[in-house]
Amino acid sequence: MKSPQQAIFDAVYAASLRLGYATYDYLPARDATYPFVFVGEQFDQDMRTKSNLYGRVQQTVHLYHDYRKRRELTSMMDAIKVELRRLKRAEGFSLVCRNISARTLTDDSTPDILVHGIIEVEFQFN
Repeated sequence: MKSPQQAIFDAVYAASLRLGYATYDYLPARDATYPFVFVGEQFDQDMRTKSNLYGRVQQTVHLYHDYRKRRELTSMMDAIKVELRRLKRAEGFSLVCRNISARTLTDDSTPDILVHGIIEVEFQFN
């Protein structure tokens, strides 16, 4: 059986793929085409009772696109947020989307200027 953290990661990854986005669990090489989604950092807090495991997971999702395509990036972010709110189960665990926050930044870490969207979502599982 998967851990709840891995189950949630896989569900978030699959949600991005269902939307048709190039999705990675690592930052791809610089020659990757834009836009793409990187399902990244995860933080978790487990709580155990005598018979059950429950807790919270915060998952970060990064989106990258050419800076001239900001509107397309924000549309992608909105679509992903809708899908994340729809997640109710992950590999036998019940999920509740508790909170989603997002921000958009300019990224000049590559020769091409990019727009970088960051979605942080908190799930409660049991």
